[in-house]
Amino acid sequence: MHLSEITDRIEKLSEQYAEVYGIETSAQWALLKLTEEVGELAQAHLTATGQSRDRGRSAEERAQDLAEELGDVIGMCLVYARLQGIDPEQAVADKWFRYEGDVADPDAPPAT
Repeated sequence: MHLSEITDRIEKLSEQYAEVYGIETSAQWALLKLTEEVGELAQAHLTATGQSRDRGRSAEERAQDLAEELGDVIGMCLVYARLQGIDPEQAVADKWFRYEGDVADPDAPPAT
């Protein structure tokens, strides 16, 4: 499955959520929702790594919670990108991949 297909499915679910709860979606809403999800990811991380109380959850449940919260963050990033007209694959490629080859290989012979 391609990222655009995943985004389509998440966007439909997001629209259903907004309809059920009477929310008008916008880029601002998506960004605030993303911020909320990052906070939940941080809490799940603290719990999963033993830096917070375990909330009566097993290690496996805490790991699952962490994965699900990461999924929420990624999902809301995709919703935000769609609402802003940003191609997330292109955005990642433009931002990250331009640096490929910038880091010197410590095992490479010195340049002459």
